[in-house]
Amino acid sequence: MTFDHIIVGGGSAGAVLANRLSADPTRRVLLLEAGADTPPGQVPAAVLDAYPSIAYFNSAWHWHDLRVDYELQRGNRPFVPRRYEQARLMGGGSSINGMMAIRGNPSDYDEWAARGAAGWSFEEVLPYFNRAETDLDYGGPQHGKEGPFPIRRIREPEWPGFARAARKAMLAEGFAELEDHNAQFGDGLFPMAINNRPEGGRDGTRVSTAMAYLNERTRARANLEIWPGVMVERVTFEGRRATGVDIVRDGERRNIAARDVVLSCGAFHSPAMLMRSGIGPGRHLADMGIAVVADRAGVGQGLQDHPTCTLIGHVQRRWRMPTGMRRHIHMGLRYSSGHGDCPAGDMFLIANNRGGWHPLGHLLAGLVIVVNKPFSEGEVKLASPDPLAEPEIHFNQFSDVRDLDRLVDAVRLSYRLMMRPEVRDGVIGMFPSTFSEKARDLAVVSTNNWLQTKAAALLLDFPATRRWMMERQISPGIDIHTLINDPEALTGWVREKACGSWHASCTNRMGAADDHRAVVDPGCAVIGVEGLHVADASVMPCVPSANTNLPTIMVAEKAADAIMGL
Repeated sequence: MTFDHIIVGGGSAGAVLANRLSADPTRRVLLLEAGADTPPGQVPAAVLDAYPSIAYFNSAWHWHDLRVDYELQRGNRPFVPRRYEQARLMGGGSSINGMMAIRGNPSDYDEWAARGAAGWSFEEVLPYFNRAETDLDYGGPQHGKEGPFPIRRIREPEWPGFARAARKAMLAEGFAELEDHNAQFGDGLFPMAINNRPEGGRDGTRVSTAMAYLNERTRARANLEIWPGVMVERVTFEGRRATGVDIVRDGERRNIAARDVVLSCGAFHSPAMLMRSGIGPGRHLADMGIAVVADRAGVGQGLQDHPTCTLIGHVQRRWRMPTGMRRHIHMGLRYSSGHGDCPAGDMFLIANNRGGWHPLGHLLAGLVIVVNKPFSEGEVKLASPDPLAEPEIHFNQFSDVRDLDRLVDAVRLSYRLMMRPEVRDGVIGMFPSTFSEKARDLAVVSTNNWLQTKAAALLLDFPATRRWMMERQISPGIDIHTLINDPEALTGWVREKACGSWHASCTNRMGAADDHRAVVDPGCAVIGVEGLHVADASVMPCVPSANTNLPTIMVAEKAADAIMGL
């Protein structure tokens, strides 16, 4: 059994590739996914839900053993493991993420081209953004109307109270208002574009790439096979030509042959798959006892994400999400930090109207603070040649001090916005936060968590116990007003507590064939071997100023054309 293309990973990129490559009936295509399938009519309710945290923190759809280290690597400092949720089901991140459909700035893609990704400037990738989407609000040359991926916006009259108040505060602070942030690229606040179909009420339902690209008609193609629940161990080679993949399916280990293998496993697992297959930094592979097929120093290097933290308010009842409302993020603000040589639009704020699915989360709202254009870089390397062992992941999150300085300043801006009368009058208390281990534990839907958070919510809302809850349970040892006025303490808090935005990318960077740090060429073919491509967020030369789902879909759309020779 020989396929023309084997696609490893059915996520935001893999589902797109399976659709586009199998559209040619002469090509036999096999899509392999480690997790469960989500076929039409069998998509779990939690995936469809307009409130994404129900799906996001469902551990049944995660790589359970995956851990990352955000801290800088200094000397022999030990690995400090922290959870980092990565999807393990059909549709990948698009099945559990926040549904935000953001392209990024044109300068992001012009920078890709300048770094050696010829053909990937904004003007050249725009047709692929358009091909992917059906924009339900806007038309014209900046938008698509016939793509499988619906994109829409929920307007200000339908926002909950906190979002409307945050909008007024941002306008009073002097920020402009944009209608369409995917076509207007200046600074300003805007209704958030989301990949969401307006069915089942005002909040609509999620549309993952599995739903959009692997519909009934696509799945009926005789030349496409989809195998969920398959563990791919490595790519196999004859000399420098890829010949297929070694897999484990239903407990049976076997080799599946192909003329071309496409890795779409994401920024952690695609470089790990390359290294296990003999492609990567030669010395590291030798240390792992892996025979070198191609010595590519850039494999696993250049890891990026968007550093983030949050300023949360305990809000009055009139500003909380109404009963029955599911969508919790409706508005964003893109702005320029003005720091040094940082580009325009390098920062991002999101008005988050709910702090969790549970009763305590219903009392909370705040501003999510994001460094939209980071400069820090980390790495992914093998911890073991064992396919079941997760790689070792180091973000080196603030290795470039510009990222730390801008995030600290953004906390100050968020505090200023929260203290404006437009917002302050509805906020009972305020505290800084991140996605801590405790918050992640409470984010899992369970009866026990509901009971715990219900009790906490009652105590927080009751004036006699409110201060005790804030000082002892919600934000122990931290007073936000004191913290803001202590530059050293604020910087220390951000350095220690900030985490990523689940936008891992750039570990198999695209570039010119003679660039020793490049892993794939502008056609997404792995440099130095034949019959092997990578198409996912890992090939990005630098992370765009956006949530990475829509840019990853664009990468897959463009890579499909390159693989097919179009």
